[in-house]
Amino acid sequence: MVLFILLKSPFECNAIELMERLRDGNDGVLLAEDAIYYATVSKVRDELLKKGYKIYAMQDDVLARGFDSIENVELIDYETAVDLIMEKYSKVISL
Repeated sequence: MVLFILLKSPFECNAIELMERLRDGNDGVLLAEDAIYYATVSKVRDELLKKGYKIYAMQDDVLARGFDSIENVELIDYETAVDLIMEKYSKVISL
């Protein structure tokens, strides 16, 4: 299980193609900073969900960009992010 951590918006860097080459099954995506826009653009979010990724987003970054919630995305705090990185996923790749 791989957790991909994305920091840049999909308009700067489309990481989905690279993630597909590195995926391991039952993978997750943690969105932070401008990568939040992967979840707010429905076409991009739906592509991630269709490919089977569990999507997490840093709640503070979501709120800072003017969103309260995002459909089909679990908003998490820093403590939960640490748990995902250290406990739940066997590999972490930052793109």
